[in-house]
Amino acid sequence: MELSADVSLPAIPEQTTNVLAGKRFLALSWSKALVVLTMATLLGIGTFLRLYPTAGYQHLGTDERDYMVFVKQIQAAGIWNYDAVVQVYVERQYKLREAVVPATRVAFLAPAALCADLFHLRAFRALRVTAATAGVLLLFLCALFAYRLGGTIPMMGTTALLATGPLQIYLCQRALIDGYFAFWAVAALWLAWENLQHPRHTGWLVSYALCLTILVLTKETAAFVVCALLGTLLLNRFLRLGTVTPQLLAATIAGPAIAVLLLATMVGGFGEWVRFYQMFAAKSRTNFYCMAAQDGPWYRYAIDFALVTPAIVAFAIGGIFQLRKCDRAGVFMAVFAAFALIGLSCVKYGMSLRFAAFCDLPLTWLACSQVLALSRRFPGVRPALIAAGLFFVLAAVGLNQYVRIFVKGGVYDPITNQLVAKLEMQKSPETVRAELAAATKH
Repeated sequence: MELSADVSLPAIPEQTTNVLAGKRFLALSWSKALVVLTMATLLGIGTFLRLYPTAGYQHLGTDERDYMVFVKQIQAAGIWNYDAVVQVYVERQYKLREAVVPATRVAFLAPAALCADLFHLRAFRALRVTAATAGVLLLFLCALFAYRLGGTIPMMGTTALLATGPLQIYLCQRALIDGYFAFWAVAALWLAWENLQHPRHTGWLVSYALCLTILVLTKETAAFVVCALLGTLLLNRFLRLGTVTPQLLAATIAGPAIAVLLLATMVGGFGEWVRFYQMFAAKSRTNFYCMAAQDGPWYRYAIDFALVTPAIVAFAIGGIFQLRKCDRAGVFMAVFAAFALIGLSCVKYGMSLRFAAFCDLPLTWLACSQVLALSRRFPGVRPALIAAGLFFVLAAVGLNQYVRIFVKGGVYDPITNQLVAKLEMQKSPETVRAELAAATKH
C-alpha cells in the first residue's frame, strides 16, 4: 500500500508538544543542578582540606626558613629593588660550601612579600598563604582543564581524585614552593593544549608565553617542564594531538627566554648568570641532605608516587595500556608526564616527589579514564553507579594515605625512606619488640 501525495499524517497536538518539551527541560535542569551541586561539594571539600591546618610536622623546615629570610629582605629593600636581594644572595652563595635555595625564585617570593605587606602577615604566614592559595587555584584549574579535555563526567572524576590527593593537600600545609610551581606547570600544560586545539589564537598564545615566563621565574625545575612541552609538540606530527604552528613553537621558546633575560639582568649579566648556575649546580651536588635523601635509580619517582598514591598509580598504569591513538587527551597527558619524569630523573642528587607534584594531574587523568572504561564493561549495571563507587573508593584511599603519611606520620619531606617507614613497610628493632610484647600479652 502506498500513500498518495494528498494524504497527510495527523499533527501532534500543540499541548502534547509543550508537555514533552517541558519534561525535557526539567530533566536537563535537574542534570545540570546535580552537576553543579556535585562540583560545589567536591571543590568545597578540596578547599577545606587544603586550608585547614592538619599537617603533623609542626617545626620549621630548612627551605622554609630560607624563604622567610628572603621575604624579610624583600620587604626591607622593597619589591622594586628585588635585584639588590639577588645580588646579596649571589655574593653569599659564592662563599658557602653548600647550595641553599636561591633568591632567583622571583615569581614565588615576590607575591609572598607583597602578601605580607598588604595583609600585615609574618613571613612564614605569608608564604603559607601564597602556597595554599596556589593549591586551591590548582584544584579549580584542574577541574576546568578536565572539562576542556573530556566534558562533565571526567571533570567530576578528576576533581574528586585531586580533592583528596595526599601530596597536593600537604603542599598547601607548608611554606614551600612546590605546590605554587605545580599550579604554573599545569597552567602551562593546559594552555599548550588549548593552543593545539585553537591554532594561531592570539589570546591563547600570549597567555601561554606569559605563563611560561612566570614558570621559569618560579623555579629552576621549569627547564624540565618546558622541555617536556617542547618534546610533546615536536612529536605532534606522529601523535596528531592538534595543530602545531610556528607561532606556538615561538611562544614555547620566547616565554622562557624572557624569564632568563630578566634573571640574567638581576644576577649581573648573561655571563654571570651562566657562571652562577654552574656554581649552584656544582654545590648542590655536594649538599649533605641532597646526597643523603635525593639520590636513587631512574624509577624512583614511580616508586614514590606508588607509595603516596598507590590506587591512582595502579589505575593510571591500566589507563596507559588502554590508550589508543584516537584518545588524544590521554596520549597528551601520558607523553608529557613521561618526558617530564625522565628529565627529572636525570638530576643527580636532585630527586624528590615534591619536585614532580605537577605530574599528579596527568596520572589522575589516566586513572580517571581507566575508571570510566571499566564502568562501561558491566552491562547489567548503570556505568554512572560503578564509576561513582570507584571514584569514592579511590578518593577515600587518597585521604587515608594523607592521614597515615603526613598527619600521623608527621613527614616533612616525602622522600622514599621516610615514606617506607611511615607506611610501616620497614620497622625499627624497638618497634618490632614492642609489637611482639603487645602480642604476647594478648
